[in-house]
Amino acid sequence: MLLCLTTPLNEVNLWVLGGVGLVAGLLGSMLGVGGGFIIVPILSLALNLPIKVAIASSLVAIVANACTAAGIYTKAKLTNIKLGLLLETATIPGAIVGGFAAAFIAPSILSAFVGLALIYVAYTMVTRQHFISTDTQPDDHLHPTEPSNVSNNLSSSLMDSYYDQNLNKVVTYKVAHLPTGLGTSFFAGILSSLLGIGGGIVNVPVMHMVMGVPMKAAIATSIFMIALTAATGAFIYQYYGNIYPFIIAPLTIGIVIGARIGVELTQKVKGLVLRRIFGVLLFLVAILMFLKTVNVL
Repeated sequence: MLLCLTTPLNEVNLWVLGGVGLVAGLLGSMLGVGGGFIIVPILSLALNLPIKVAIASSLVAIVANACTAAGIYTKAKLTNIKLGLLLETATIPGAIVGGFAAAFIAPSILSAFVGLALIYVAYTMVTRQHFISTDTQPDDHLHPTEPSNVSNNLSSSLMDSYYDQNLNKVVTYKVAHLPTGLGTSFFAGILSSLLGIGGGIVNVPVMHMVMGVPMKAAIATSIFMIALTAATGAFIYQYYGNIYPFIIAPLTIGIVIGARIGVELTQKVKGLVLRRIFGVLLFLVAILMFLKTVNVL
């Protein structure tokens, strides 16, 4: 089933699409959230594309972003591949559920969901000091020792370490609360396909604040997961005819360039001020999404 675009092909500015991809790739790779929270609102609001086309385009672009960033993060040994693959056993089924559910949900409802997701991201960036600024593993009292059982043994096997350029030392960590992580990963998969945002807005804070994964490792692992999750959702949107190559191409070029820049910045710079400023902007974009939902725009 093909959608009729409300914006004619000759009115879609390819340079704007490339610029959107560049910014999304930069911030998405830095924060481990893919960049869909930038792409979807701009394609929907500024370029007046149908929300499902915006989400489908975002998912394809996110795959390019995640593959680019994940390769660099993995080379730097920031990615916990075992943890990412384990969580993906829950995230991919969620992405399948979300992808098929999107075909039966009204565009206005999807717009409202996108707005809610943006508010969540903005709130996390602006108010949660622990999430924003801490690069090392949270204090032990936030993650009490789990009982000695199969889950605990699995958690121990997921122990990993990496060299932090900012701290100039090797950071070693264990992974806690796997059942909670798997449950939230399923939810993240649903959001990924339903909203085109990659699922990182759930994966990063949960891995960091609940599972005890240091911030940079959580970002790198989230990007690795997003590459698989977003691809699952993109295939489903392609099945329903919501993917258009003339939109995808410039987005992908921009997002790959932005992702490479963002990864380098993540390893060397703390993004406290950037994230707070961007969080405020997200609140504004979320308001615009809600106004569009009620047909004010």
